[in-house]
Amino acid sequence: MTDIRKLAFVGLMSLGLATVGSAGCSSSSSTTGTGGSTGTGGVGTGTGGSHTGGSTGTGGSATGGAAGGTAAACPAAPTNGLIADFMGDAGIEIMGGVTTYGGTGAPTFTIADNAVTVMENFASGASPDYVGTVLYFNTCIDASAFTGIQFDLSGSTTGCTIQYSANDAPHDDMTSDPKGTCTLGAGMCYSPQAAIAAPTSTVMTIMQPWIATAGGSPSQVLDPKQLTGIQWQFTIPAATDGGANVCMADMKITNVKFYK
Repeated sequence: MTDIRKLAFVGLMSLGLATVGSAGCSSSSSTTGTGGSTGTGGVGTGTGGSHTGGSTGTGGSATGGAAGGTAAACPAAPTNGLIADFMGDAGIEIMGGVTTYGGTGAPTFTIADNAVTVMENFASGASPDYVGTVLYFNTCIDASAFTGIQFDLSGSTTGCTIQYSANDAPHDDMTSDPKGTCTLGAGMCYSPQAAIAAPTSTVMTIMQPWIATAGGSPSQVLDPKQLTGIQWQFTIPAATDGGANVCMADMKITNVKFYK
C-alpha cells in the first residue's frame, strides 16, 4: 500500500473562520480572530509531508477544542452532513480551514466559484514525494451517525496518483496536534487511505465509506467518532533513468459532506 505521510500543519489559511498559524494540526481552539476576512498563510519547508514554518491568517472565532481527542469530547457532526460547499464566507460549515503540505512541492489552492481548486506542478527526485491538501477541523467531530464522506471532483492530473483519507485523533501525532492521541512521533502517525480515480472534465461524485480495515500508523481502523479532517494527497513516483517525474494537476473539489 502506498505510504501516506501525515503532516504537522503550518502555513494555515483561515478562510474567514478561525485564527490560525501555530505549528500543529489545527489552530488553538481558544483563539479569536478578527472576524469575516480571509487569512493568508505561507507554506512550510520539509520532506515527506512534514514541514515547519508558516504564517498567521485572520478570521472569526474558533469554538472550544477537545483535549486529547477523546471520543466523549467530540461534538456531533451537523445533522445535514454538510462540511464545506465553499459558498459565501469561504463556505466551510464545520469550523476549520484549508492547508497544504509537502515542503517546496506543496500544492497551491484557491477558493472561488463554490469550490477549492488544488494545483500542482512538481518534479520528484530520487525518492517518491508525498504532497497534499487538507480540510481540517478545529475540533474533533463525531460523525459515527454517517456512513462516510462524499465530494464532487473534477479536473485533471498527470504523473501522480491521488489518495484520500479521513483523519482521526488516534492517527494524529499528539505532539503536533492537541486533538491527536498517536504517540509514534512526527512522520509516523497517519490515517488509513484509499486510492481515488483521477479526475476528468466531467464532475464525479465520490462516495468514500469509512475505511473499515486496519491501516495507517498505528495500524487500526478509522474512528469516525474522532474525525479531525479530510486529506487529498498526490503521490509522485521517484524519478527513473535520471529523468524527473512531473506531477501536474488542476483539481476542483466541492460539496464536501457526510452521507448516510
